[in-house]
Amino acid sequence: MNKNTIAISLLTALSAGSLGAQSLYDLAPDDSTTESLPLAFTAGFNLGYDNNPTPLFGGDESFYGQAYVGATFLHNSPQTTFNFGAQIGVIHYFDNLDVPGRNVDDTTFTISLYANWTRRVSERLRFVSRNNLAYELEPDFSTGFQAQRQVGNYFRYSTDNAVGYRWSERLATYTGVRFNGISFDDFPAGDRSLVTIYNDFRYQVSERTVATLTYRYQDVDGEGSVPDATNHFILVGLEHRFSPRSTAVVRAGAQIREVDFGTDGNSPYLEATLRTQVNERFSLRTYARYGVEDWQRVLQLPFPGPTVLYSNTDTLRLGVTGNYALSRAINLTGGVNLAFLDFNDPQGPAPVGLNSVSEELVNVFVGFDYAVDDSLSVNFRYNFEDLSSDAVGRNYDRNRISIGASKTF
Repeated sequence: MNKNTIAISLLTALSAGSLGAQSLYDLAPDDSTTESLPLAFTAGFNLGYDNNPTPLFGGDESFYGQAYVGATFLHNSPQTTFNFGAQIGVIHYFDNLDVPGRNVDDTTFTISLYANWTRRVSERLRFVSRNNLAYELEPDFSTGFQAQRQVGNYFRYSTDNAVGYRWSERLATYTGVRFNGISFDDFPAGDRSLVTIYNDFRYQVSERTVATLTYRYQDVDGEGSVPDATNHFILVGLEHRFSPRSTAVVRAGAQIREVDFGTDGNSPYLEATLRTQVNERFSLRTYARYGVEDWQRVLQLPFPGPTVLYSNTDTLRLGVTGNYALSRAINLTGGVNLAFLDFNDPQGPAPVGLNSVSEELVNVFVGFDYAVDDSLSVNFRYNFEDLSSDAVGRNYDRNRISIGASKTF
């Protein structure tokens, strides 16, 4: 791998919050051999324009500046894989962000961190740990926690620890526990913490195909702002490796819900992803998920309106991200995230016309990185969001554009 490619890879890792962390793109741990990368540091800045920095609350357009420093590291051996990345930054809007009823800081700090570890004890036994946290302003749609931009920062964390054991040549189990959650500075009704205990039975159908039977128990704590919920997932699935660099995962089944205050029920559940290196220049990642999201049960109406609690939110999420190396120096990236949400069965009185609400979110992004030399790169990004809602006042669109540069040491 040449130094230009390493520089672009590091820049991409530091600018994409979900890379190296858990996301809907990564349903199963990737055990493919990866070339080790030494400890590297990156510093950079961006200048941008945002025509709607406080969607759902009105406010003026503004130019903004961002500066950040980060580090990445990857060690890979036959027994152990360890990688981490960290970034700390600051974002400043040059115009005052005036929002009715809210204190909005024109300057905000951000931090992201991930650390993943796999230990292959033997041919039969392995331990896997994937951990990440972020304190950030913009939503990472690929994590599946959010459907639109909120006002103010939020804190998101996840730690997933599992043990895999091969009982025979064909049968294995993968058992673990995951703790994750999200907390908003300015929207406490959106705070959630989740505990998920899971077990996969894995059966090797062929050299490239694995059949799975999965059970998950999930406890959702509303952090005192909304009622708690419990989910049971029973899923069957397939994992197929089309080639050493192309893998598809699909799981489908039932989601059985018990709600402390609301309506219990059952729902179909689906999750799928495809990761593929089409050729040496082009890579593609996609995801899909359908189910009831307990962390999306609250609908926030525009100021000074109330929040409305629903028993469930049937949600379909779709996404695709592509990267194309146009040359040794130029890397193109782009993608789309879609979210379709149906809020059903309000708990308590709901405003007229809001007994059920449907919303659609579209997020489109494109950009490129240009390696000026072995360590210096410049970049361009464009991001578009559009939220369409049955609820009056929740519709918005948003455009962001930025240019920047970074230096890798």
